[in-house]
Amino acid sequence: MKKIVVLSLSTLIFAACGSSGGGGANQQTVSPNAPPPSASQNNNNSPLVSSHSSDKTASNPSNTAEQSSSLAPMSKPVDVSAMTAKIEKADKEYKAKPDDVKAKNLASAYFERAFALTKAAQYRAALGDFRKGLKLNPDDKEAQSMHDQIIEIFKGMNREPPKEGEEPPPAPMK
Repeated sequence: MKKIVVLSLSTLIFAACGSSGGGGANQQTVSPNAPPPSASQNNNNSPLVSSHSSDKTASNPSNTAEQSSSLAPMSKPVDVSAMTAKIEKADKEYKAKPDDVKAKNLASAYFERAFALTKAAQYRAALGDFRKGLKLNPDDKEAQSMHDQIIEIFKGMNREPPKEGEEPPPAPMK
């Protein structure tokens, strides 16, 4: 399943980078081996990678068109409430009596939500969960691989990933 997520992630990024949204003379063909277009080549001034709306649009729920345009082109809302509750429960147990088993349980809960966010193209939020989980369980190879892929995607798009601790929360379900 996680391999499917990795393949989907790569496909989504290539689609987001290569799609001009129109057709005809403006249509671009992107080779899988070609570097992504630079920021100056991008006709669209909106950010390509964002996992949530800005504070301005979040405070104005009536402006849904502006809100949806501030999301990453391929991002989708995803209900992570059950996963968030699982994280909160595991965090409470870990803080009450820290041990290796509880640390791995908390890391696993973060990774579960991170993979769901990645599948929904909410890469900034997913990156935060991968980072938190990897601090608790740095030996998880799949999580480390996905974390590294997200970082590489940001680099390939000439974008800075969010700094550690500055990742946004998951986008709210509407």
